[in-house]
Amino acid sequence: MPHQRLIADSLFAIQVACALIFGYAQIARMLVTTEGVSLTWFLFWALFLAINLRLALKAHEVFPSRISRQTVITYITWSLVLLGALGVLFWRSLGRWDTVDTLNVLLSGAGIMVVLAIGRWHGLGVADPLVRGWLAVFFKGTPQLTLAWHLTQVGADGLAPFAILSGHITINIRLGQLYFSIREAGWDRNRIGSALSEAANEISWVVTTIVWLML
Repeated sequence: MPHQRLIADSLFAIQVACALIFGYAQIARMLVTTEGVSLTWFLFWALFLAINLRLALKAHEVFPSRISRQTVITYITWSLVLLGALGVLFWRSLGRWDTVDTLNVLLSGAGIMVVLAIGRWHGLGVADPLVRGWLAVFFKGTPQLTLAWHLTQVGADGLAPFAILSGHITINIRLGQLYFSIREAGWDRNRIGSALSEAANEISWVVTTIVWLML
């Protein structure tokens, strides 16, 4: 329907704009201070985006459409923005490894091993969309929860206010894009995996936001 297409196009435009503004705001802040920003948060985020980009590409192959194509472009845009921010973080902190990075590797690694073990038990490999969806949970949800703890230890000046706000806006827009995609093409394992990972993304970002507001 025309009005649904207009809504979907508007969500896509807002998503891309927020991603670009997030990149500008966060990079500008990290040029001043990287306090509270961890290396593994960005690294695991990059893996999260790679998994969801793969899921979006597969979903587009299953049922090609304007909405699924926009979802793919959205993840590509975020990936480029994140690579820019990660480059600045490396330059500013020389890839400094903090306690939170060790914690991220241990907790996320344990979750990943459990997901792979359960998947293997059910005869599902890494290529399965649901397995990838659960992996994305531990690549994004867990690092954001440990980020919240990290903020209480070292401060939160390295996180730009717009980065916090845009996180909620863009996650919920992607969930909205998934909603329209599912209404258009129905549920499939790729879309279920994407929805699972993005729901965990939003829940963990809410926790991080609450901690950030309290500091």
